[in-house]
Amino acid sequence: MIGVFFSCENKLPLENNLKYELVKYEKKSEGCDSLRDDNCAKIKIEFPQISSFENKIVKEKINKSIAILFSQDILGGSKPADFETVMKGFIDEYESYITEFPDAFQSWFIERTGDVKLNKENIFSIDYMEYSFTGGAHPNTTVAFKNFNLTNGDEIRLDEIISADKKNELTKIAEEEFRKLKELTPEADLGQAGFWFDNNKFYLNDNFLITDSSLVFYYNNYEITAYAFGPTELTIPFSKIKPLIGEKNLLKGLME
Repeated sequence: MIGVFFSCENKLPLENNLKYELVKYEKKSEGCDSLRDDNCAKIKIEFPQISSFENKIVKEKINKSIAILFSQDILGGSKPADFETVMKGFIDEYESYITEFPDAFQSWFIERTGDVKLNKENIFSIDYMEYSFTGGAHPNTTVAFKNFNLTNGDEIRLDEIISADKKNELTKIAEEEFRKLKELTPEADLGQAGFWFDNNKFYLNDNFLITDSSLVFYYNNYEITAYAFGPTELTIPFSKIKPLIGEKNLLKGLME
């Protein structure tokens, strides 16, 4: 069973005349429609696509990037595939597992969802969340952010908005916010507090989101600490980094 649905989702200010919609794919294995459908496999993929924008080349470039992100091979392959192939492969793998282990009473599921987090000025930002279970001690959750430049369709790199000579200062500000978030004193040892930063030195990763008021960095489970402590979402308000932003910076319009 495969369903494809389209719905208009214009939740954010369209100051750049960009419109988007959410696209959804779903597939289930046999047995999911019974009264007890907890011994089956389900997969749902839902993500935004630009439906209307003045620059068609940029529109298609961003849509392609988003589709590749959400159609990653679930079973560990190196290349993305079309959505039907991805979903069928997941269901087939589950059915092979049940055939091999007929007494195993287990459900598998994958939900990949994404939404638009910023659609303003020349920036289009989305999130990606995968929540899955294919056996093991607990489900897995992964979150990623993507920010696109609407002038050329490219993904925005951190060094495009914070120059290399300002990176150390950004990291210092971020560490101050991190220690506040985790209720750590400036002198507290990060390793002893349970964090796994290389060489016991705080760093920013590349998984960041641009909002209309801040930069948000996200560390997934197991990235910097044990699973029991959960992920870390670190918000750095623009007010803290305004001196690091030049006049021609992509963020400048959001700060005014």
